[in-house]
Amino acid sequence: MITSAEARLGKNMALVAAIGTVITFGIWVGLIGLANTDYHLKWGALNDCVSFIQTFGFVFTVALSMKLFGADDKPFFRVVSQIVLVGAVVSLLNNLSATQNANSVFPVTFDSSQILAISNVGQFGFFVIAGLWALTLLGVNSDGLLPSWGVIAGRGAGWLILVAQATSLFGLLPVDVFGPIYILGGVVLWPIFIFGISNAFGQKV
Repeated sequence: MITSAEARLGKNMALVAAIGTVITFGIWVGLIGLANTDYHLKWGALNDCVSFIQTFGFVFTVALSMKLFGADDKPFFRVVSQIVLVGAVVSLLNNLSATQNANSVFPVTFDSSQILAISNVGQFGFFVIAGLWALTLLGVNSDGLLPSWGVIAGRGAGWLILVAQATSLFGLLPVDVFGPIYILGGVVLWPIFIFGISNAFGQKV
């Protein structure tokens, strides 16, 4: 049973995660540029810090969602959530690495762009599990805690992420199609879904 304090924390952290996702994408598109995969000397620190805050919120969202949706007696949801939680924690610990490398007072072995690439090496697998987690969470929403628009957004985000990752894994997804799918699934539907989880927590405050 989730406590009121835990529900309030979950509500706020899910909101941080949802807003942070949109802001991170805005920085990437508006300031860094979609074509730039290197560490940006001017905006890289801002992007890393916002990503850290966004991921911090997501870690709490996943951890507390297990309690909100009763993961103890839902083993598949519990294990998938734990995998996502581990992936999110690893991402959180790596979020600031490129900026720290760029401003290190010690000699560095790799440049910041290489550190950024290394930090993102597990991102593909994390997205796969995140898409699966969204669909799994919808499957345990038996009490209807998620609003209907959150369910729709979660289903759309989950399937779009899984389809995009599966087809790109085997080189079947055209580059000009990947962008729109990524934006719709990861930047529009995903934050709406996470905001829906925030609302679900709000029902238990």
